[in-house]
Amino acid sequence: MWMRSVCKFVLMLSCCLAAVGTSQAADFPAKPVKFVVPFTPGTGPDRLARLVAEDLGKTWKVPVVVENRLGASGHVGAQVVGQSPPDGYTVGVMATNISLTAHLIKSEGFVPMRDLAPLTIAGYGDMTLVVSGKSRFNTLRDLLDYARQHPRELAFASAGMGSPAHIFLAQMQQKTGTEFLHVPYKGTAPAVTDLIGGQVHASFVATHTVAPYLASGQLRALGVAAPQRNSHAPDIPSFAEQGVPDFSTEAWYGFMLPAGVPEPIAEQLYRDIRASVEQEHVRSQLDKFGLTVRPSTREEMRQVVDKEYRTYGDIISKYNIKLQE
Repeated sequence: MWMRSVCKFVLMLSCCLAAVGTSQAADFPAKPVKFVVPFTPGTGPDRLARLVAEDLGKTWKVPVVVENRLGASGHVGAQVVGQSPPDGYTVGVMATNISLTAHLIKSEGFVPMRDLAPLTIAGYGDMTLVVSGKSRFNTLRDLLDYARQHPRELAFASAGMGSPAHIFLAQMQQKTGTEFLHVPYKGTAPAVTDLIGGQVHASFVATHTVAPYLASGQLRALGVAAPQRNSHAPDIPSFAEQGVPDFSTEAWYGFMLPAGVPEPIAEQLYRDIRASVEQEHVRSQLDKFGLTVRPSTREEMRQVVDKEYRTYGDIISKYNIKLQE
């Protein structure tokens, strides 16, 4: 009799909780929603956030505010999201580098892989390996063959220690048996300036940004670091077709929540955000920014982030990579 009463109580409690969750989802959102972007205005994640925020504001009939929270290569903004109330009213607009900073930066009370919940990847961008327009290297093979024969002679620029370009360089070296001299800068702009001037020999730059440099002859593209060519630069051969398969600099842009958001609300956010990203007017604008729209499910995003976290952890450990201060 006692056991039967306990079972009835548990069943009733479960039903009540389910009803509460359903009610929460039906009422959501009842107030403004905040998109936290850990990057500067005008970057890929910021543009993604503003396009989707404008679209969802019309759908939800409540304001969707974009807030840029900068610092520590995106870690500060990620921490703001991870430590926000898990009620669905704070959404992080993240990028691949969350899998990097999770290893490179430790904060008391915040563990990204524990405190953030994947929602959906909106799309991807990739990078192209470039050299100066006056460089002696005309093909990817030319560069890699020379680098193998002359370890650490060629200077490879990045936007800083622990930056995505730095990690991708380490991956490329591991994949191709080469060793470059890494030269970290404080940002992409000074790295590109010195590359054009010949102070360094090569670097990775976002594929959709290379066209003006190529047209002016300031830079020469040796290959898109991806399995296939990029629609924004169809004349640039991929690494794969030049004999370097299974190497990609594809970086995702997507949405994450604080861990613990009620399932009905998390699922509604996933459905609404994905529907927004897939709309033609949003997709076309993102394409102009170099973002190839390829939305994921929540589980697919979790698998991508988990795999990246393990992969980057191994590379960071092997090459003793530290975040630039």
